[in-house]
Amino acid sequence: MPPHASPCRALAPLLAAAGISLGQDRQPITFQLSQNTTLGQSVYVLGDLPELGGGDLTRAVKLEPGEYPLWRAVISLPANRAYSYRFYLRSDAPDQQRIASNGTPIGSLLSGSTSPATLSPPTKALVYLSGWPAPILHWRQGSEPYRSQPLLPFGHGRTNVERRWAGLDLGRAREPVELYITPAEGSGRDPASGTYLVTPDAFLVQDGQVYTYTPAANPGAPRRDYNPSNPPSIASINLSGEVRRYRVLLPRGYDQHPGRRYPVIYMHDGQNIFEVGPFGTWAADVAAAAQVRAGAMRECIIVGIDNTGNRFADYTPPEDGGRGDRYTRFIRDELMTLIDGRYRTLPGPAETGAIGSSLGANISLYMGWQFTDSFTRVGALSGAWQATTLDTRAGSEAKRPIRIYLDSGDSGTSNDNYWLTYNLRDALIRPSHPGGHYALFGDIRHTVGFNQQHNEAAWAQRIGPALSYLFPGAEEPSPLTPLATGGAFDLNGDGRITIEDLYAHYAQPSDVNADGVADTSDAVALAAVIRRSERASLLTGRE
Repeated sequence: MPPHASPCRALAPLLAAAGISLGQDRQPITFQLSQNTTLGQSVYVLGDLPELGGGDLTRAVKLEPGEYPLWRAVISLPANRAYSYRFYLRSDAPDQQRIASNGTPIGSLLSGSTSPATLSPPTKALVYLSGWPAPILHWRQGSEPYRSQPLLPFGHGRTNVERRWAGLDLGRAREPVELYITPAEGSGRDPASGTYLVTPDAFLVQDGQVYTYTPAANPGAPRRDYNPSNPPSIASINLSGEVRRYRVLLPRGYDQHPGRRYPVIYMHDGQNIFEVGPFGTWAADVAAAAQVRAGAMRECIIVGIDNTGNRFADYTPPEDGGRGDRYTRFIRDELMTLIDGRYRTLPGPAETGAIGSSLGANISLYMGWQFTDSFTRVGALSGAWQATTLDTRAGSEAKRPIRIYLDSGDSGTSNDNYWLTYNLRDALIRPSHPGGHYALFGDIRHTVGFNQQHNEAAWAQRIGPALSYLFPGAEEPSPLTPLATGGAFDLNGDGRITIEDLYAHYAQPSDVNADGVADTSDAVALAAVIRRSERASLLTGRE
């Protein structure tokens, strides 16, 4: 059966209530096939889009058999895209999913396409700061050949020798762009090896880091706002006076950008999150910095909450005999109030997340499920689902307006709950889920860590992608967006970019190049864009 668009009218209001927008740039598509299988077999779909495995059979998407022999999965795909795909019969054992030769095609190669949509911005734009006299941009999307183009002069930089440059009309919006930059003459390359792979549609590259805004000249690195040997603490009323330590990690440039405010992520087992604890470390500070540096993740404040001897009770819902409700109220009513009062946060459920592993995954999902008015972004790594009935609740109760990252390893004791995690995923994406289903790569993402067990080393490998899925860098509104839409250059509002716009700039100066000031640099930038527009008109025969 070919895929078809899945109704999302019930889903969109829920996501909007949580501040999560599907918009028109992604569309839920149902892939389904009626197929009899034997014990140990499942049906997967593999296609040429990243959401469909990107041609890698080990990353094919397993369909769910809720109405066997009908296998289905709703997958969120980008708009304006044609794609090909094929169904496969695979052994679904934990140690077999990572085997590339495990798979038998079912039927022929099929094709489909998502509906056309008008995107704004329609394309991507880059601002680049460099001392090179004439940088050349090399870029591509997907597996296309690299294209090379001179960057446009875009004004002065931070020093007398540095300049601001721009690259416009870089392919298709909402798709990552891979790029590197070289000087027009001589040697050099940025980055020195590899490439930048950037998701936001309007971005700036400065000192090897990607921003969605014009940063300060020298933003500071992420920093711990605590003494690791003696973190601050709070005596909790909700936990009967127990003292809880917490650790606050501030994002890059926090001190240099006093006007910026940040989402907050609350992470459990704080002793292991940034520092090496009794069982190792997640090194979440390192992972977050790498994701932010690439523009994949928003700049966020991360709060690690230390556990105590009451860890099991704290991370277990009350219906399972724990006091997870009281622990969550401690975070919501006490710690969150302290953090919001002391730091420049973006308060509210749409900007607040909870992430944990093992029992910490359980309480994170509980926080999003039971306290949706406070937490809407949930990271559940290697959940200990056998210790709770929460997975049953989540599969049978009305859908919550939350974004969920769900994963497991495939090795070690109980294969790190590989099957229990898949069962929870299947219950959440099942079309019959009460109140609407979750769409893979839309409001839920499920990942399996190959050859990974139930430990901090495994979570350190997976926390980076979890962070960038829950708080993607591309979702933050960018003041650079008018560079991609062209609105920054059409100063007289006539829908064209001509010399008349330069006259309009002289009459009323505008910050054309988005450096924060309106000065002579903006005239330089606008003149370069006008000349480029005129050359394009000549090449196409337009007046």
